[in-house]
Amino acid sequence: MLKTLKKIPSAYYIIGVFLLCLAYAFLSNDRLPFKYVDIFDEKSYIGIVKNFSKSFSEQSFNPYYVSRLLMPGIAHFIHRLFGITFTLQTIQGLFILLNGLAIFISLFFYYKIVRIKGYSKNITILGFCFLFVNFFVLKLSNYYPILMDLFGFTSGIMLYYYYTINSRIAFLIMLMVSMFIFPTTFLIAISLMASSVISFNEKGLAIGKNLNKYLYPTFALCILFEIFYLYLNYKQFLVAANKDYTVQSALFLIPVTFILLNLFIFFTIRYILKLLDGFNITRKGFVSPYFIFSLVTLIVFFTVSKFLTVNFKDVKPLSSGEFLFNLMFQAFSFPLKFLITHFIYYGLFVVFIIYYRKAFFSCAAKNADSFMKIIIILFSVFFILGTETRQFLQFFPFIVFILLDGIKKVDFSKYQLIGIFTFQLIWSRFWYTINVPEGFLDNALLEKNFFEFPSQRYFQFQGPWLSTKNSLIYGVIFIIIFITVALILKKNSFNNKA
Repeated sequence: MLKTLKKIPSAYYIIGVFLLCLAYAFLSNDRLPFKYVDIFDEKSYIGIVKNFSKSFSEQSFNPYYVSRLLMPGIAHFIHRLFGITFTLQTIQGLFILLNGLAIFISLFFYYKIVRIKGYSKNITILGFCFLFVNFFVLKLSNYYPILMDLFGFTSGIMLYYYYTINSRIAFLIMLMVSMFIFPTTFLIAISLMASSVISFNEKGLAIGKNLNKYLYPTFALCILFEIFYLYLNYKQFLVAANKDYTVQSALFLIPVTFILLNLFIFFTIRYILKLLDGFNITRKGFVSPYFIFSLVTLIVFFTVSKFLTVNFKDVKPLSSGEFLFNLMFQAFSFPLKFLITHFIYYGLFVVFIIYYRKAFFSCAAKNADSFMKIIIILFSVFFILGTETRQFLQFFPFIVFILLDGIKKVDFSKYQLIGIFTFQLIWSRFWYTINVPEGFLDNALLEKNFFEFPSQRYFQFQGPWLSTKNSLIYGVIFIIIFITVALILKKNSFNNKA
């Protein structure tokens, strides 16, 4: 890592400022108050940390938490090893340290990947800004430290590194471990299985030559499914929209949301079909090592999950039907809300992935293997339909590096990079100032208006809970920033070629 940094001396300043901000973020007291722990996920994670050993024999775990079991287990044994008392303060303090360690591990693997790829210093700085100088690293990981999202991100960047260097054993071991770090790991395992039996060659489907033959029927099926689903669940949508926690849902904007959402779906299908040109099924892949190990990994995980959840009665698991409804409800709750929530998490990455979409998909079509192409497809689905950005945190490193590969010839000036870093830094720490008496929050909870802007400081930044007022504010900011950045990027010579 140090050798790499010596090759890019201009990065020292940016790295230094980032480390100072990281230290400030983790040493500050701007965290979710303990009094609200019982409302959110922290309650369950703290319970696992305190009673990790007993839970196996007495209570067991909800499937939602089985896939996030490793880090609370590590926290439990650290407490036991050093004789630390199990209190909210000590558990939170330990997770702050673990989050900081996860960030530094991610940084280490980032620069190992950069060294392998041979990026220029400008592209290296750009990738660093996207991956680390953002809201979920510099703000959320400190404000809500007892959360598994950051560990999912770290496992994602480690998985990408081992896949890049073609270290099969290390990748598969990390894949098995990650099954108990973050839930989307099972999708990575499925992607690995699918990529073993899928190839792209001249014998496959000639989608590029017959694009419209596949594009319009596929898009028409999406439209029919959306209309049919909305029709069947109309009353359920109305009931959900009238609840306090989804007061932000603007039903009168559903027609606008429907049109804009489907515009994105149309162009995404178009790019994905070009990505899948030459699609072919290879039977030999069913006996490949990757396919067999991925299958075994999934069987082991679901077997363990069944064993751990057989006696669990505390919380009802989220069914596939409920998950689909939540996904559709989020997608139609506000125009382009998915862009707004992703923009809050990642900042300018969202602008770049849209602006350089042609370069991104072109690079993926030419250079990405079957596994990476499947990851891109999954990311595209989560990106458009999911307003909870955490759903694709583990995919995020994969996508960033493909984007960097696609724009590595773009001539970014040092002033542009300084501007990008500065914006990312300010945006990652941006927080509405809510200087109100502590009793204001208590009253808001009693009146069931906790999710109304600006009564709270956490969920106003989260996907399905983002209020209408907040969506409007961030939506306007996003549009202004996108137009500004697009005008600046047009001056780069490579943009016209891309």
